[in-house]
Amino acid sequence: MPIIEGIRIPLNFYVVLKEPALLAGMSYPAVRTPWEKIGDAGFSGVVCLCDSEVSYDPYPLKVLFSEELEDLHYGNAPYDPDTLERLVRKAAGVVRREMDAGKGVVVHCVGGIGRTGTVIGCVLRDLGFPADEVIDYLDRINKSRGFRGWPETEWQAEMVRRY
Repeated sequence: MPIIEGIRIPLNFYVVLKEPALLAGMSYPAVRTPWEKIGDAGFSGVVCLCDSEVSYDPYPLKVLFSEELEDLHYGNAPYDPDTLERLVRKAAGVVRREMDAGKGVVVHCVGGIGRTGTVIGCVLRDLGFPADEVIDYLDRINKSRGFRGWPETEWQAEMVRRY
């Protein structure tokens, strides 16, 4: 993982892929998030999964997508699984298009675990990685960050398997 001064890696920021373009997950950006340094590390876009409009300015990065996806942190099934799946697919499509253009993308929700992992997992599946490998990888990443692992709910793992 690259070192980005001002960010606790991997707790608050973790790189998932370097090729075909950079892909990272992160927790909700702090007030003093060093966006310029993230940009210098090769990232150009942000995908926000916890607000319909971001409340921060990620300059020089651009907000590519911002929607409030349901938080499944407590392990519950989604209240509206069809809408949630549509939003996950839309976010993953935005990430993939940006990566296909050779641009690095940072994906975040609040903790950078559940919603972030689901979208990143779908992108990895779209890139041809097997579902079980993706799920194990996301679990290991989040355990290395000091969390209990991934997924937070079985729906998230099933979403990655279906993708």
